[in-house]
Amino acid sequence: MTTQYTVERFLEYVRTSRSKNTLTMYRQGLKKFTEWFGKTTNEILEERIKDWTSADLFQKKRFAREIEKFHAHLIKEQEYSPNSATYYCQGIRSLFSFYEMPVRVSSEIDKRKMTTRDYVPRIDQYAEMIKIADNLRDKLIVSMGLTLAWRISDFARIKKADLPNLDLEPPIPFEFLTQKEQVIAKGFLSNETVELLKQYLPTLDENPYLFPSNGNGHLDHTTFNRIIKDLAERANLGIPKHKRIRFHCFRKRFISEAANLRIDINITKMLTGKAVEPAMMAYLSETDLRSAFERISERLKLTEKMSVNTTDKKEAEELRKRLDRLERRQNIIAAISPDIVRRADEILKNLGVTMTSDQWKIMPFGEKLDIIAEEQEKKRSKRAEKEYKKMIDENGNGNNNH
Repeated sequence: MTTQYTVERFLEYVRTSRSKNTLTMYRQGLKKFTEWFGKTTNEILEERIKDWTSADLFQKKRFAREIEKFHAHLIKEQEYSPNSATYYCQGIRSLFSFYEMPVRVSSEIDKRKMTTRDYVPRIDQYAEMIKIADNLRDKLIVSMGLTLAWRISDFARIKKADLPNLDLEPPIPFEFLTQKEQVIAKGFLSNETVELLKQYLPTLDENPYLFPSNGNGHLDHTTFNRIIKDLAERANLGIPKHKRIRFHCFRKRFISEAANLRIDINITKMLTGKAVEPAMMAYLSETDLRSAFERISERLKLTEKMSVNTTDKKEAEELRKRLDRLERRQNIIAAISPDIVRRADEILKNLGVTMTSDQWKIMPFGEKLDIIAEEQEKKRSKRAEKEYKKMIDENGNGNNNH
């Protein structure tokens, strides 16, 4: 086999262009596949090249069948979950794709199954965890992990220099470029988190990371998950044997609270570092994000001390002014553009709103817009409910960190 086609070259590419977690995932998957297949990775790669160049279509698809058998073996004989089995298939599949010899497998392998393995603590249980923590680092991990709700791959990479000015009034905006989706997570630091940061930062040495390892790097995913698991055990949360607790559970709790509060799904995506359609971003301001975060963080409080918000009156006054402006605009639009009124009538009828002709005539234009907004909100809520469910059920990075 030419040295151009080697697993070492593939892994070096992954090491320099992808996340550390992805590299770990591929290595683990390749190791399991080679043990099952009975040959080294480079020997398997050489066989794939021969199959790929074969004129025999059945032989050309041989490794698709082998990967499907490997997937079934992991579930039936190794007792892995369907999601974990799919996870371990990624290494060999990505190796073949890297050398432009992709394998098309059954759609069942790619299906993400809903998992109920994660145990997502209630807020009072997280409060017990932070209370039982005997050092500032662990307290900060719980508080900051819960209110940022970022993926562990992003959270672990935070450097001290990345932090915003902690002297600002909380909640303090904190933006960070996510590793997985390459979008800006527009999170906030709560009052509780800021207080912990101010106490924690002076204890750090010259290592640039907020959560440093013993060397020059940051804590790895396994260490973060071990800290969370240890705190949960010490707090006696009573996690069932078939369940697990890990860092990703912070993200699930945050998203669940946002869903319960009916926060706009796009706002929740921006707060947690998920991609949003560019067209939607133009309609979302920092004020919208801050307001949503304050509502969510109010339900995520881990200490009895209440944060004092000195801007409530100012925000209430601003909201009243905005509503007044909107009402004036509605009246102006209705007065100068009869066509808009007719279009509103058509939209209402298309939405299934039925009224007598007299009711149509006397109903103010603003009320018609309210009905349109209400009907459209019902449809939006149904779509948002599906998206929230998908976000909460996502397995997240670090699937191997059980």
